[in-house]
Amino acid sequence: MFIERIKQMLVSKDKRNVLLRKNILFSAFLKIIGLSTSLIIVPVTLDYLNNEVYGIWLTMSSILYWFAFFDIGLGNGMRNYLTEAISIKNYDEAKSIISTTFFLLFIIALVLGLVVGVLLYAIDLNSLFNTSLISGGDLREIMLVASAFTLMMFVVKNLGMVFVAMQKYAINDLLLVSGNVLALLIIYVLTKTTAGNLLYVVLAFTATPVWVFLLAAFPTFAKYANIRPDFRLIDYALAKKVVGKGLGFFLIQITSCIVIFGSSNLFITQFCGPSDVTVYNIAFKYFHLLAIGYTIVISPLWNAYTDAYVKGDMQWIGKTFNRALKIWLITVLGGVVMLVVSGLFYKLWIGSVVYVPFSVSVSVLLFICAFNLNNCVTYLLNGLNKICVQICTSVVFTVLFISAMFVGGHRLSIEAVAVCMAISYFGMSLIHFYQCRLLINNKAKGVWNK
Repeated sequence: MFIERIKQMLVSKDKRNVLLRKNILFSAFLKIIGLSTSLIIVPVTLDYLNNEVYGIWLTMSSILYWFAFFDIGLGNGMRNYLTEAISIKNYDEAKSIISTTFFLLFIIALVLGLVVGVLLYAIDLNSLFNTSLISGGDLREIMLVASAFTLMMFVVKNLGMVFVAMQKYAINDLLLVSGNVLALLIIYVLTKTTAGNLLYVVLAFTATPVWVFLLAAFPTFAKYANIRPDFRLIDYALAKKVVGKGLGFFLIQITSCIVIFGSSNLFITQFCGPSDVTVYNIAFKYFHLLAIGYTIVISPLWNAYTDAYVKGDMQWIGKTFNRALKIWLITVLGGVVMLVVSGLFYKLWIGSVVYVPFSVSVSVLLFICAFNLNNCVTYLLNGLNKICVQICTSVVFTVLFISAMFVGGHRLSIEAVAVCMAISYFGMSLIHFYQCRLLINNKAKGVWNK
């Protein structure tokens, strides 16, 4: 039924809809592989590492997730301007946009690498990860390796953004899924050949995707020579334009994405302990299937919205947005079904290794539903380059979220942290939905049109 709804949404012969259909169907196939990989990799990694060390890795991965956003939004800034340039077939400007963005990202990676190196020697990592199981020196070595590959990744991953700008979203998915599958294979081999080692797991998860993107760059720019980077075309005036838009996306990322979405593991580690991070992540990985499934549908819409807006097709934008909202409602119903069978699923998936209370499942489901709704409305705003209100809501709700965390402190449970995240995303969604309606009906004025 879900697939049929998608097909009905994209039945026309319109070129934009045909491209969407191809992206959605191919992405769906890839996401099935990716979902299978993400489910299998949990018990495999748990079998390789013990419960506490796995919790340390999950907390570490949350911190690494933060690093990925320190491209100051340049990837998304490039994405929007590159889509506009390709839509009007201005390939010289497209080439300049890509060259300028990759150069800026490389410089930022070098600077961040130095800063991270200094911080890792200044911070008590045993206190940060709330563990004495691994020495501070070993934690530092592991974090240095993980940080280096993560910073490399936030440069090379923007090859995927080039495909997204060309409305070939599924190719970006192909690169990401390939990295995940290879990581799973490597960890499986490790379980058969070595004793549990956190450094090996970190290398499998962080180094593998970097090599996938690097190897993919050569055939990509050989085929699309008209947008191949040429660093003689670095344009500092264009850099100011891309950075300006990127900083807007960066403020959104560093607030609602990093602090609210990405800090859950760290707060749970501090308030409840590393073992409870594992409990939360089992539930999160299960219900995150809803977010992944919904992303299959709406992710290609961002750049399709941009293309339609550049060409003045607001009617298509309005109809497509309404259909995206209806599909969100379907995911909510699907989430209720998943909740009912969650206990059985956990038992079949991970056995008795970790117990996930029903209350944790409920709270995580609420968070995922709110997260999906906010993505539905913000993808339209991002595609239309109207992000001023998003910046304001992200900052305000992030301040409220952090305040709740510090006021609650160690009295907060896993459920309380997840519910606070849900409330934050629902609150932002309502404001963003109002702006979307104003824009679609050509009634947006002032800050609502910026």
